[in-house]
Amino acid sequence: MTLEGINWLAAIVAGAVYFGLGALWYSPLLFSNIFMKYRGLTSEQIQASGVPTDYIFALISDLVAGLVLAVFVNMANATTLVDGLVVGIVVALGFAATSVLNYTIFSGPHKALWAIYSGYQVVGFAVMGVILALWQ
Repeated sequence: MTLEGINWLAAIVAGAVYFGLGALWYSPLLFSNIFMKYRGLTSEQIQASGVPTDYIFALISDLVAGLVLAVFVNMANATTLVDGLVVGIVVALGFAATSVLNYTIFSGPHKALWAIYSGYQVVGFAVMGVILALWQ
């Protein structure tokens, strides 16, 4: 297996979209209130904790996720919207959601956080999968 056949621009865009979805997912429009409640944080604490390098590392991580998912999409020969959804969801459920569940079980955060964290993974990977499958 090589990186041959990977659409690098699509992988970068998919990772950037995933990063943007994270900003929306953890915003007041969606899950920030329940996230803060179960983390025991206030809005002021969240805003004060936003070190710029944290966002840079998160972006790099999301770009890597886009590239790795591009490899899976390429290996699966996914070229349709449904193909991309399936590959994205399978990867998210098989790797991301299960890893987050293990972290949640053994590290003590409220179990409702698993749904928030994993929901972001599943939706985000599904969106990235569609982008990568359709943008060949």
